Amino acid sequence: MCSNRLTLPTAYADEAVQAFGKALRAAMTFEQDYASLVELEGAETAEGFAAAIQRFLRRNHKSPSRPREGHLERLMALAKTTDDVRILRAAIISYGLTLWDKKEEKS
Repeated sequence: MCSNRLTLPTAYADEAVQAFGKALRAAMTFEQDYASLVELEGAETAEGFAAAIQRFLRRNHKSPSRPREGHLERLMALAKTTDDVRILRAAIISYGLTLWDKKEEKS
């Protein structure tokens, strides 16, 4: 097994994935932006994933929980293969759908 292979626990612990998951959670909670969730679920390739993330960022460009530029670069660097995209997609969506804790979002 290759040590460079992306795993779900590794992706879930990544700061960029967490930032996008929190942004997705905020978009669904406050803006009712479920289109981004559907688009992320449908992303199968690195190009499709990048397009879904781009539309998500465009839709939520004024959000205070918007991920930083470095997070975007890190996320796109991780999305190398179809398997990586599936893992990243699952991690972002699961992070976004976890129970929202008001204390966590204030920090």
